[in-house]
Amino acid sequence: MGRNLLVVSSSAGISDDSLSYALELVKMTRRGMAVLMVYRKKLSERFEDFMTAVTFAEANEDETAREMLKDKASKKDEEKQLHDIKEKCKDSGITLNIFAVSDDIPSAVRDLLKQDKSIDLVLLGTDITGNGMAVRDLKKLLKIVSVPIVTLARLNKTHMNKQVEAA
Repeated sequence: MGRNLLVVSSSAGISDDSLSYALELVKMTRRGMAVLMVYRKKLSERFEDFMTAVTFAEANEDETAREMLKDKASKKDEEKQLHDIKEKCKDSGITLNIFAVSDDIPSAVRDLLKQDKSIDLVLLGTDITGNGMAVRDLKKLLKIVSVPIVTLARLNKTHMNKQVEAA
């Protein structure tokens, strides 16, 4: 049984920084890679969004309606990104599994780890930690997951400049 790194991503997709880090880590540690796409919106919520957009369109608020339906356009971007990830892994000789769920992050990770025993490291990229993953979700994840968790954070430039000045 091989070892795999699990990269957890929101429906917004994996940031380039997180993907680069994950690919390098996988190469260095000779692991496979699994990607878990977590969709937070339930079907009923998406239906409500669609109906709201229809209401705005009927009221001649076309721009507002387009914004409400913007998720549809991002679906194509997501498919393109997944295709790019598959190609990068294939070119590097890295095995890849992709999972998609509609759940909260801690439950989704816990359930996948129960299902796939080869995952021995979890990576939360900047798309998860940078979009305000709730502290309670992170604490819950730490309690229910028995494998190491790596979190990536993006420093803003003003913070980086202050570190350089202090050194």
